[in-house]
Order: sequence, then C-alpha cells, then structure tokens
Amino acid sequence: MSISGAQLLLFTIRGLMVGSVYALIALGFQIIYNTTGIINFAQGEFVMLAGVVAGWLHEFHHWPVWLAAFTALLVVTLVGVLMEYLTIRPAADAGLLLLIIITLGVSIMLKAMASFIWGTDPFFLPDFSGGAMLRMSGFHIEGQYLVIMGATILIMFLLGLFFKYTRTGFAMRACFYNFTGARLVGIDVRRISTISFGMSALLGGICGLLITPVLSMNFGQGTMLGLKGFCAAILGGMGNPLGSVIGGLSIGLLEQLSCWFSSVYRDTLALSIVVVMLILRPQGILGE
Repeated sequence: MSISGAQLLLFTIRGLMVGSVYALIALGFQIIYNTTGIINFAQGEFVMLAGVVAGWLHEFHHWPVWLAAFTALLVVTLVGVLMEYLTIRPAADAGLLLLIIITLGVSIMLKAMASFIWGTDPFFLPDFSGGAMLRMSGFHIEGQYLVIMGATILIMFLLGLFFKYTRTGFAMRACFYNFTGARLVGIDVRRISTISFGMSALLGGICGLLITPVLSMNFGQGTMLGLKGFCAAILGGMGNPLGSVIGGLSIGLLEQLSCWFSSVYRDTLALSIVVVMLILRPQGILGE
C-alpha cells in the first residue's frame, strides 16, 4: 500500500499534534516524579476532568468558552492540591509503593465521580483557533492542531524558565536531587509536594482543554490518555523532561503512521513500545 508525500505530511502533522498531547501529559508525570519520586496514575483524570467540566459549563450552562476553561483549570488545580493534602501527605512515610497505589485509587474515584455527576455522554468545546484551516497540497489541517503544538512549545519554554530562575523551581529541583538534604537545609518539602501536584494538575487541565475540541471528552478517556502519557515518560526516560517530549512525539508519530496500514493496533502500540524499551533500554532514550 503506497503513500503519497502529501499524505505522509498530513499523518506527520497529526502525529505531532497527538504527540504534543502525550508530551504534556508526560511532563505532568515528570513534575511530580522529579519532586517526590511518586508516579501519579491519576494524571490522566486531570486531563479528563478539565475537558468535562469546561464542556459541561459551556454546553449546558452557556458560559463563555474562556470563562468555562478558566473555571475548569481552577477546579482541576484544586483537585490536585486536595489530592496531595488529603491522600498523599497523611501517608508520606508509608513508602513509595503505597503512595503509587493511592494515586491509582484516586484515579478510579475521580473517574467514578465524573461518570456519576456528568454521565457518560461526551462533551465538546469549540475550536480555539476559530475554525481556521491551513490548506496545502490538496488537504487541510485544522487550526486546533497548530494551537496544540504551539501551546506545547510555549509551556515547555515557560517550565524551563520556572525551574531555572525561580526559587520554587530551585526548591523542586533540590527535592529531586536529594529529598532528605533539601529538608535539612530548610526547604519546606510538604509545601513543595503540594505545589508539584497543583502544577501537574494544571498542566493536565491545559492538555484536556486543548484536546477536547478535537476528540471531545467523556469520563473514560482520561485513563488511556494518562497511560499513553506515562508510556511517553518511560520511553524518553523517567526523570528527564526533555525525554518525555521526545517520547510523546515519537509515540504520536508512530500511532498516526500506523493508522495508514491499520488502526486496530493503534492503542496497543504505545504499550508495545514501552515493553520493548523496558527490555532493551530501561532508562529510556535519554536516560534519567
């Protein structure tokens, strides 16, 4: 089955768009892991929650898109902070395995609550690009794809500045290098842990808002998105933010290119790549 140059370009752009989403989710994993050592399996539910809340406010209560999106980000960030304060902090001395299991429990709880409160129907948001289209070589590219990729680049740049030039960023990096040492030199590690969960939830919320105009969003989509974001983090190297971006883009490109041959195995591709990577190079592409 042959593929033309124009079709290859289209699949590549769509792959970069999907990969940008996975990269943002993977960065959410990295923020918490780099600060606390915890793998937060509720990250995908942050993505889901933002899309559902914003879509619900816009569709059923007719809020302006910007107000619905802003409110959704506030809700998701608050959920992330409360998650750390109510579930992670009381069990902080129980060991990493138990903390990871707690994040799985929170993920299941958020998914069930979303299903109970908002039902199972998908929610939609209008295209943030205003319906713009980029036409080239006989096909068109939705403007929302470019919005997602542009937002990913901007967020990566802002995160880099935050971790390099702010005191809170320094403190979060110190916790990653030596958690006990950071505590001994006077860093409030509990506060830093709360900030990391809030930032991770905010990043997941932004991702949810960006992807909802393209895919819509319902209570069950966060689990698969979170899993693929985790696969991107593993592929690039857990603890390496740049590796997460490379891992996310790689998985997105491979998924879209595989759709040309068959879409049956698209969702299993990310897991297959991670299994192979864990066998051949467990530290990821760029290492920790």
